[in-house]
Order: sequence, then structure tokens, then C-alpha cells
Amino acid sequence: MANKTYTLMHEHLLDTAGELLAVIPFSKLTVKHICEKAEVNRNTFYRHFDDKYELLDVIIQQALHVMANQIDIESFRQQPFTTINKFTFPESLSVLDFQLQDKTFEDQFYNAVFKELTAMASSSDILWLLGNMQVIRIWNASLSTPHSFQKDYALFDEIIREKKFPGID
Repeated sequence: MANKTYTLMHEHLLDTAGELLAVIPFSKLTVKHICEKAEVNRNTFYRHFDDKYELLDVIIQQALHVMANQIDIESFRQQPFTTINKFTFPESLSVLDFQLQDKTFEDQFYNAVFKELTAMASSSDILWLLGNMQVIRIWNASLSTPHSFQKDYALFDEIIREKKFPGID
């Protein structure tokens, strides 16, 4: 019975955090917010997660495991950014759009995505592709006006295909 209770509380904390992520930027979200909304004490939270970052990693991992079962690896090789953008779950699209405006969330999100995709990579060409995608993220972050990963994914796929950044000879 203890395992069932633990699992139910774990899911309750994840669900509660998901609800809060719809209205509070991740950088402003605290363990206290989660505990108050979930009606649990901090010790309960810390029995399940080290901190809010680990909790977010678990949320992202769960979503990526669903994605992994549906991904077409050949499409990913050809258009990795487009393929990832197709796997935005409709019910979480507005939450993701909202949270990706928060730099702390964005960094945590993409790091978790790359970590999971790296673990799922079945060949070295996928690992190279993931490395190239990370370089594109770094390049994009260095721009005075960065492109949107949700809207400009075709541009990022073009950079992968052409092996050339726009405006750089």
C-alpha cells in the first residue's frame, strides 16, 4: 500500500506543478507555491524531488517518452526542429509557449530535451545532429534578437541542411 500512496502523491505533485506552470513563470515558481497548491508540507515534496528543477525534468521526461514512441527517426534526421515542434502536445501548447518566454525554463527545457534525445540516440549520426542542434541554440541565444524555436524551426532546419548560419560567410 505504501508504494501506491507514494505513487499517487508523486503524480499529485507533478499534476499540481503542471497547473502552476500554466500561470507562473518557472523562474518565479517556488517549492512553497507547489506545496501550498498541493496542500502538502515541504517534507512531502522533498521525499519525491530534490528541487523544482528535478520535478521539471520528470515532467519533460514523461512527455519525451510519449514522443519517443511516436517519432519517425528519418524525419528527425532530415528536419529535427520541425519534428520536435510537431510533438507539442495540444493541451500543453499554451503552457509551453508561456514558459518558453522564461529564460530559466527555456534553458532547463532544452537541456532536458537534449539529454533525453541523446539517451535515445541509436547511432553516432544522431549524436552529431544533436550536437549541431545545440550549436544552433547557442548561436541563436547570442543574437541581439533571437529567433523563436516555435515559429522559426524551418530556419533552424535550413541551417542544419546548408551547414551555414544566415548572415555569416
